[in-house]
Amino acid sequence: MITLATSVFGIVLCKGEIIKTSVHGPTGKISYKDEGFGGMPVVFIHSFGGNVSHWEEIKESLVPNRRVVRIELRGHGDSEFPKDGDYRISSMAQDLATVVNLLGLQRFVLVGHSMGGSVALQYAGENPSRVAGLVLVDSNGDPKKLPEVVRNQIKNALHSDAYVQTTEAYWEQLLANSKPEVKERLMGELTRTPKDTVLKITSELLDYDPNHSLKRYVGPKLAIVTPENDDQFALHRLHLGFPHVVVSNAGHWLQLDQPEEFRNTLETFLQKF
Repeated sequence: MITLATSVFGIVLCKGEIIKTSVHGPTGKISYKDEGFGGMPVVFIHSFGGNVSHWEEIKESLVPNRRVVRIELRGHGDSEFPKDGDYRISSMAQDLATVVNLLGLQRFVLVGHSMGGSVALQYAGENPSRVAGLVLVDSNGDPKKLPEVVRNQIKNALHSDAYVQTTEAYWEQLLANSKPEVKERLMGELTRTPKDTVLKITSELLDYDPNHSLKRYVGPKLAIVTPENDDQFALHRLHLGFPHVVVSNAGHWLQLDQPEEFRNTLETFLQKF
């Protein structure tokens, strides 16, 4: 039996199983999907501009044997935009905390893609005993390795009249190696993201320091990355470093471009739990 707290609303049932719910988060409604039973639960966090559908094909092979929770962070998917405009990584980690606390998940594997990887890492650093394993999918390394003048140039370009050209050029770069259908889908999603959200999240990611959380979370970790994110400043080479797997012939959303390879890599990691 699944017990619901009074703060949950928007429930959808399928054969007695809750698959779509939402909860009152720190600054508004947070939506999530909760499917499957048994085994160590796996919690998925999407990228900037993403939503739970980015994990749809991956979760299909997991739910027969595991509980799978997919969360939509503030301002994404069906979750509400934060009333206070707060998109700090630490604040989005509280969205994650709200859902897992509500569901009573005491220990689970956490998977985060890109921005979601930063959020997952932040949560793991704050709650190391609750994260059985951490999978970071093509997530940012240490932006402080970039000279401050470069980071400021990016911020200034986003706040200039060149906002549209700057953002579209960046997304085109991330999607350069994607399948045509994946690129078309994601460009549609990304270009619909409100400008205020893009500006605030980009600024947060450019200033986010992952090193503190990497030092605090000493549990099993795995990075799954594209070749473009396998350089000397990559997340898996910071602090003490940790294992990584490179997925070729894929854009930044590699779980959509190479779902079978991604799924096999993830399931190999999950065999530990």
